[in-house]
Amino acid sequence: MSRPRLIPTFSTAVNTWQCDENDHLNVQFYTEFGHQASAHLLTSLGFGPRARRVAGAELTVVEDHVRYLREFRVVDAVEVLSAPIEVGERDLLAYHEVRNAGDGSVAATVRRRLSSSAPWPADFRARATAAIVEPPAAAAPRSVGKITLPDIALADAPRLGLIEVGRSVVSPAECDETGMFLPRHQFGRYSDGAPLLWNHLGFDRAAMQQRQEGSVVVEMLARYRRPLRAGDPIVVMSGLAAFTDKVLTFTHFLFEAETGMLAACAEAIGMKFDQKIRRIMTFSAEDQARMGERRLELAA
Repeated sequence: MSRPRLIPTFSTAVNTWQCDENDHLNVQFYTEFGHQASAHLLTSLGFGPRARRVAGAELTVVEDHVRYLREFRVVDAVEVLSAPIEVGERDLLAYHEVRNAGDGSVAATVRRRLSSSAPWPADFRARATAAIVEPPAAAAPRSVGKITLPDIALADAPRLGLIEVGRSVVSPAECDETGMFLPRHQFGRYSDGAPLLWNHLGFDRAAMQQRQEGSVVVEMLARYRRPLRAGDPIVVMSGLAAFTDKVLTFTHFLFEAETGMLAACAEAIGMKFDQKIRRIMTFSAEDQARMGERRLELAA
């Protein structure tokens, strides 16, 4: 009997408008690739949108874990291969391998946990279980998931030392076919707020850019706690949870501003990046002393 294997679920090429100040693909698009790949994976297993409507099942994304392993640059070809790695009564953990189609290298891995409003149909669960693969060890969480992100309200955020890095409104174009705020745009809000967070830590991002110094994220763990819809006013509050001489652990909290409820939270592992030689930089003793004064106090 042949062993289960990853199947093709998505393909595209990197566009100029998808790249950031480092001239590489922005973090939010890996999440979008995983989103679309998840739809094709479920369809291949017999539980696409039409089948779900017949079954009266609604799916929600519970968690995304992404490891960013290699850069994608403009016009690079992207392909995603996928398979389930866990199947429960109502939940499924999908593994997506994001590859550079030009050389076959793995650029990122995405682990997405989905939850169904109703138990999986027996035939789908049987197919999904039969398709389970063992993901590579490199796809497992490495530097995230070690701290507890509290379920706080917006009014509590400043007390923890969190600062506001984004205030906006969810637009209809940022929502999926069910009207829910897409994970990609949640990652995008965290990315857009990063310069404000770096400035808060005493790094002048404008001056960094003039010196051709940027910042990169190598791993993220996002948890989606409550749904957001078009028109919802949102606020992102962020802070520094931990650091070493090369690595920063950022935390992001996304709130619905009208009620102050926590809609999502995330951990991001970031580094300072030399754009000229494409290498990670070391923080000076002065940098580390300054960051120590601004570090959050979160439960381990």
